[in-house]
This record gives sequence, structure tokens and C-alpha cells, in this order.
Amino acid sequence: MRRIKQMIEELILAEKDKIGTEEADKRITALRELDAYKQSGDQFSETMTIAHFSSYFQDALSRMFYEQYQLKQGAWKSYTTSDTTPDFRDVKRFRMTLPGTLLRRREKAEAKATDIYAGYIQYGVEEFARQFDVSWQTIINDDLGEIQKTPQRMLQVATMFEDQFVSALYDNATTQATLAGLGAPYAGTGRLTAANLAIGVNGMRVRPDPSGNYVMNIRTINLIIPPVLEPQARMIMASSQLPATALNDANVIRDYIANIYVDPYIATAGADIPWYLFAGPSEIPTVTVARLDGAPGPFVMRKRSNIEMLTGSAPAAFMLGNIETGDIEYAVEDIIGGWDDASMVGVTDFRGIYYSSGTTP
Repeated sequence: MRRIKQMIEELILAEKDKIGTEEADKRITALRELDAYKQSGDQFSETMTIAHFSSYFQDALSRMFYEQYQLKQGAWKSYTTSDTTPDFRDVKRFRMTLPGTLLRRREKAEAKATDIYAGYIQYGVEEFARQFDVSWQTIINDDLGEIQKTPQRMLQVATMFEDQFVSALYDNATTQATLAGLGAPYAGTGRLTAANLAIGVNGMRVRPDPSGNYVMNIRTINLIIPPVLEPQARMIMASSQLPATALNDANVIRDYIANIYVDPYIATAGADIPWYLFAGPSEIPTVTVARLDGAPGPFVMRKRSNIEMLTGSAPAAFMLGNIETGDIEYAVEDIIGGWDDASMVGVTDFRGIYYSSGTTP
């Protein structure tokens, strides 16, 4: 690095006659101050100006940007239930109970009466947003076009936010404790193995309905895992035979798992790696994600310029800003929501979920 700086200093001195002594001294001083430069990158301010991108805009022999990191996206849209709200008031969603089971009727006696009732939950949506201001001079200097890609990156961040938001609706300590308190049909402690997966599947298949009289018929069961469990899950599903069984039986567990979905935001702690089973969303609305009508996902916008040219012409970047400061203003918004329950957080129907803490073999 020292040799490179020396070479650049020599190039500046060679250009001294062309750029002037004062400018050459400024560049050499700035070069020598690089050793003391401790920032990892440009910092955010209320309005970004040329000064905030000094490392980008300073003269250099060659400049280019690496590609952005590719981020892991969740697949929650495949195993959660979608809903919409007409406005920002909570909506109510009802479920009617079945009539009571039949009771013996003795000769000449009247049939005993039964009843039904409608239970409900309610939830709504909220706004989540962020804004970004940049001066029009900064856009002019953005010869590589990276700052101009900020709106696209804002949309990417909003997508990642959604993944985290939905994951937190069910992967949280409160929901986990409540499911564990319901007992074996709803929670376990086993790590992800074929045997423990079978225990979870059996727990899903013996779920009683709200009356406690009938067994629910859950036909579709999805496995939800953090990325670290994906190889293990694929090996279990791909195996032709179950390991460590006395009769070396065929692997039938894959007949009961419809899909494997990865949630990159499931929290893990060392060897304790939780995993979940979800009923198909068409059967049970296990976790419901609400949207506002007309806003099916995050959206990015730019504040309309209040500049109206009367004479002459101006650069295109200038025409994007406001007349007061020349700032160009972007914003990203997402309108999303879910249930907010004291014991279940965002799990709208606990009969459609199984949780394992992954703490025991």
C-alpha cells in the first residue's frame, strides 16, 4: 500500500506544472492523510452531499464498484395466509364452531340441545418507511451511477424487512413458550432428525378440533427451517431408507412433508437450532400477513420537483430537485401487519403449527 501511495505521489508531482503548485500540494496532503482515515465507508446524513462521498469522487487512476451482496430471501408467502384490510382499523375474522356431538336419546325423551358460537381474532396494518435525500450536484458527480441505484436498494431493504417482520410473528420466545406449554402435540425439544420429524408429524396429525371431540385432518404439512438445517432436511427427504431402524424400513416420512421452506431469520443459539411445521395455508391460517387494499407490497417514490423553467435550460438532475435547496428526495414505504396477541404474538391459529427447540438429540 505504501508503494502505491508513493507512485501516486510521483504522478501528482509529474503533473504539477499542469495542475498548479497549490492543487498538487492539496492532493499530496490528502494522500498522506489516508493512513489516518478510519472510516469504513461514507456515513449517512440528513441530506447527502458531495462531501459525504469524498472516497468515491476523489480523483483516482481507476474506479469501479463490486456487485452488491446477494441476500437470502424468505419463502413465507408460500406457508402463511394473505389477507387485506380496507383501511387502518383492525379487521375481525370469525370462525363458527361445530354443534356439539351426539348424545344418547332415551325412549320418549327430548334430544338435548346444543349450541354454536362464533369466535374471532382481529388485526390491522401499520406503515413502515424510510427516506433518503441527496443533492443534485451529487447526482451530477455520480459518473458510475451507483448513488442513482439507491431507490432500487431501498426496495431490496424493504423486502428484507418484510422477511424479518413475518419471521418475528412466530419465531419469538413468547410464542415458543406458549406452544411448549400446550404439550407434546404442539411442541418438542428434538433436533431435526427423521425420528424427531416423525414425532412432529404425528403431533400435527392428532390435533383435536376446538370442541375436543374430533381429530383434525391436516393433509398438507410444510417444514420451516433456518438455512443451517437445509442440508440436514434435504438429506432426510432424499434418503431412500430411514437410518437407525431395526427393520431398516423405507423412508415414509417424506410422504408427509409437502415442502421445505427456509426462513433466514429464525433465531439460533449455538447447537440449539429450532424448526417448525406448518399446516398448508389453504387448510389452517397459522400465520396471517395483512396488507392494505391497493398496496400488495413495498413501494419506492420520489418527491415531485417544484421547479418550473421559465427561460434557459438546466441539467436533468437539477430538474429532479426542489427549488429551495436542490435536494432530490426518495422514500420507501411498506404497509403490513399481523396479529398482536399477548401469548401467541402473530400465530393466528396455533392448531396449524408445531415447534421444536432443537435442544436435544
